[in-house]
Amino acid sequence: MNTNYTKIVSFATDRNTQGIYDTHHELLVERMRLDKFFSMYLDKFERKMDPEKTNTPIWDLYKKKMREYGELQQAIKAAEYYLKKSYV
Repeated sequence: MNTNYTKIVSFATDRNTQGIYDTHHELLVERMRLDKFFSMYLDKFERKMDPEKTNTPIWDLYKKKMREYGELQQAIKAAEYYLKKSYV
């Protein structure tokens, strides 16, 4: 399970808005790092990524990072939800 998501839910349960805010900030920084990774990775390996042959090490790393990015997005959305909810 996504540990960042679990941490955010725990902060929300404890009504720790500052903890949610700090975690949200860390997640946004991590998302920027992954955005940069994808940009550089695709610039370098785009021509070697054949959509018909997705069982290569290049594709494996890409898929791993995409899963990581998806979990990160889920945690960011949860943090934004709880931050918005705490200020209503």
